[in-house]
Amino acid sequence: MENKKDRYVLLNGQKITVSRKVYLAYYRPVWRESKRRAVRAERECSLETLESYGGGITDTAADVSDLVADRLQKDNLYAVLADFTDAERDLLIALYFQGKSEREYAAETGIPQKTISNRKKRLLERLRRKLKNL
Repeated sequence: MENKKDRYVLLNGQKITVSRKVYLAYYRPVWRESKRRAVRAERECSLETLESYGGGITDTAADVSDLVADRLQKDNLYAVLADFTDAERDLLIALYFQGKSEREYAAETGIPQKTISNRKKRLLERLRRKLKNL
């Protein structure tokens, strides 16, 4: 028993009234493709997502000199950060390592967001100068 609901198919910009059978035959492939794309999007993972769960792609052919250079950069960064005050380090850690926004950090600390933004700019410039001089 067919439903008396009017069904349309768009062809060349015109609505054409069709039966339920034609309607389903026309739209099932479209719906199937839409569903397939949605399922694929749910299953796909970005590299950042994998790394956040401790996974990720390991490069077994990594050049030792690159590893040493990365380690030296990290050591230099830690040495420079040691010269910063606790409040300055907390700000940088919250914004860059914990992924908080300036607005979130401002709400937590009670410091205006504009002040947080200005401090961040000054700290980054100071950090850049100190790392450049090493």
